[in-house]
This record gives sequence, C-alpha cells and structure tokens, in this order.
Amino acid sequence: MSGYPTRPDRDDTDVVGARIGAQIIDTLVTFAIFIGVIMLFGIIGDATGSSDAASGFGLVGIITGFLGSIFYGFFLEGYWNGYTVGKKVLGIKVVKEDGSECGYTSSFLRNILEIIDGLFYYVIGFIFMASGDKRQRLGDRIAGTVVVKERTGTSGGTAETETKRDTRPAP
Repeated sequence: MSGYPTRPDRDDTDVVGARIGAQIIDTLVTFAIFIGVIMLFGIIGDATGSSDAASGFGLVGIITGFLGSIFYGFFLEGYWNGYTVGKKVLGIKVVKEDGSECGYTSSFLRNILEIIDGLFYYVIGFIFMASGDKRQRLGDRIAGTVVVKERTGTSGGTAETETKRDTRPAP
C-alpha cells in the first residue's frame, strides 16, 4: 500500500516509542552493513598479497561502508514506501503530511537533517518532537513528513479497529 489512507492526525503520529526502537534496529543494521563492507574489502585487499593494496582496499571499504550507512535511511524510505528495516519491524512508516508517499526528495531532506536532530543523543530531535502537535523532528518539519502507525486492511482502519467492527448481518 502506498502512502497513508487519510491525512495523519495526532493519534496517528503517537509513535515515539516505536521510533526509538526503530532507530535502535536501524543503527544495528547500518553497523552490520558498515562492518560487512569493510570486511569484504579487507578480504579482497588481503587476496592481492600487497600490503599497499590491502591498505588501499581497506580505506575504500571504510569509505564505502560509511556511505552505505549514511544512505541506508534515505534510500530505503524512498524506495520502500517510507519504511526502513526498523520501521517495518515495528509497524511505523514515513509519509508526507497530507498522507501521500514519502518519496526520495522528502526522505533525503529528513535524513540529511538527522545530523542536527541526532545531536546530544537525539535530544534535539526529542525537543522538536515534544514541541509540535505532529511529533515531528526538525528533519520531518522541513521535509513535510510525519512518522505514523502502519494501517492494515483495505478499508484504512487499524488492526485494532478492524476487530472491533460490528460483523452482525444487517436487519
């Protein structure tokens, strides 16, 4: 499903705990990407038999791993309809304020500003989230995005509301 079925409201953006959990999961995933790329380039460098080549491949591995870690959130949110691995696991996603799909441009803006939001262990981001009605950090405000609970079902209701509906036949 692309986007969000309605314009997100305050209840839809009440996902601060899930955002923290998703950030932890995504940090672990990006760390694994970083280490995996470094190891891959290290193995290739060792296979050359030259210590200079091994050092060069090691440096390229560090740079590539770092860039992969940086572009992880931007790329996945733009490509995967507002999800990262952590967001998907915890049932939240990024959408525009009007409920439409996030897209690469919005994702890039919100993720590049995570540099500021992440200062002092995300205290800056929490201050912005606490001071706004839609719980947006600085990157979200500038990109015009919100993080919302994932909705399930074709009617746009959450799983909770889907089970509470009256299923009795009409008289």
